[in-house]
Amino acid sequence: MSKPNPAPANTSLRVIPLGGVGEVGKNCTLLQYGRDLVLIDAGVKFPESEMLGIDLIIPDTRYIGEHLDQLRGIVITHGHEDHIGALAHVVASLGSEEPIPVYGSPLALGLAEARLIERNARHLVQLHAVDFRKWLHLGGMQIEFIPVGHSIPDACCVVVHSPIGPVIYTGDWKFAGMPESSLARLRQLGDEGVTALLADCVRIESPGRTGPESVVTQALEEILLRAPGRVIVTTFASNIDRVANLIVSAHKLGRVAVLVGRSMERNLSVAEDLGYIEVPEGSMIRAEEMRRWRPEQLVLITTGSQGEPAAALSRIAAGEHRQIRIVPGDTVVMAATPVPGNEEIVGRTIDNLFRAGAEVLYPSVTPNIHVSGHAAFEEHRELLQIVRPRYVAPFHGEYRMMVRYKRLANEQGIPDENVLMPSLGDVLDFGVQRARIHGSVPHGSVLVDGLTVGQVDSVVLRDRRALAADGILIASVVVDRSSGRPVATPEIIARGLPSETEDLLAGARERVMRALQRLRRGEVEYRLLGDVIKESIGTYVHQQIGLRPMVLPLITEV
Repeated sequence: MSKPNPAPANTSLRVIPLGGVGEVGKNCTLLQYGRDLVLIDAGVKFPESEMLGIDLIIPDTRYIGEHLDQLRGIVITHGHEDHIGALAHVVASLGSEEPIPVYGSPLALGLAEARLIERNARHLVQLHAVDFRKWLHLGGMQIEFIPVGHSIPDACCVVVHSPIGPVIYTGDWKFAGMPESSLARLRQLGDEGVTALLADCVRIESPGRTGPESVVTQALEEILLRAPGRVIVTTFASNIDRVANLIVSAHKLGRVAVLVGRSMERNLSVAEDLGYIEVPEGSMIRAEEMRRWRPEQLVLITTGSQGEPAAALSRIAAGEHRQIRIVPGDTVVMAATPVPGNEEIVGRTIDNLFRAGAEVLYPSVTPNIHVSGHAAFEEHRELLQIVRPRYVAPFHGEYRMMVRYKRLANEQGIPDENVLMPSLGDVLDFGVQRARIHGSVPHGSVLVDGLTVGQVDSVVLRDRRALAADGILIASVVVDRSSGRPVATPEIIARGLPSETEDLLAGARERVMRALQRLRRGEVEYRLLGDVIKESIGTYVHQQIGLRPMVLPLITEV
């Protein structure tokens, strides 16, 4: 591994966060050295409940598109959605005539490839599995991968070597699960001199250190032993080790596991095919086979730990899942903590599960059913002491987390002027003798609505075509705030449909009432309620007159 030559005095490495600062999620960082660009990660952020109709939020990468000839490749730190979920959208938006090189671990690439295939974007990239023992040469930058502890195998921090000295981009990390060789390498870098540390700070508010995954494995196994009936565990679909360990524990205790949720099935299949996990033969069954087994023999592992309205657990809680209904004796385990911003919707899901008769265990009241993949306060202090960077910049955290990280860096002897506090689009300019925030590039958030990615004109055109061809139905529904049940017959207004519509509207009202009555009693979840209204009306109208009008739900609480 040859070290870069010393830098000329006017040379600098520019680091440009396009996502993941001042927020949690949407991680995306651009490196620029001379005329060479390298993108680290392309992640998504999930919409808040009031962002109706929005599926995903992705970074604005138009600056890369304007300098596409300088892009040497995309580097992936690990396979979580907030780091790879926007990859298909990004490469499609760049419009490159040649496939774009993408580098990462076999697992990260396997999970990314499954996403690319889903979105018909596989042909837009060349996937290159990296060897952690070798540096990757991309233009004037050399990229070193250092495995770290996290909640998914083969997570890495990235060291960017250039003539201005090493810059460490931690990615998501914690010390638990980090190989000793990685710790030794970080110490070596600290001894040799580190120019800058770009640090994930999302858990800086938590005292102490983050525990190992083995703590969760033991806690879940004890729950399986005590639970009188069916156990439903929800966690991130990408938490592959946790899912695999749970399947093994269930098998050991005479239970069988059922994966519920497409992303859960896809991720486990990729990890198993690549040899990252091995589950016992006969330890899993399909959802269709559950009726053959007694409740106390079943463990269901589901998506929906963040209260996503379309995910399995939210539909189960609302009584809308076509195969699974909550019954007394069920134990639901929330083996994840809410991502900042999701607390309210996760709380509603928990309330609705209790209302349906389940016993619900969640991290704030049940110890050890979740450990984070992110470093806590003392680990950040230790990493600063090991690496001893000249400059630091907090990444991957909301602003209060970044402020706390800055204070910690100051306590460790890094002067105030050497701690950069970036915003999205800021250009962090690291030179031989100085570092500064110098200018900015176009940046922001792109909203993904179905197949439409940030193209307002296309949305308008799509809506106009739909309205012209099939019309619009406006459904006004008044629901009880505490139960989510309708308090009156919905009002439905039609525009652009055939004139003889009274019988059609009467039937649509009846369909909506039936659909809403089927929902479990519980607090209102707007996105799920909207989806149910649109699905029930849309399906009925298409069956009756063959049209697919736009359905606009208007939901009022009383």
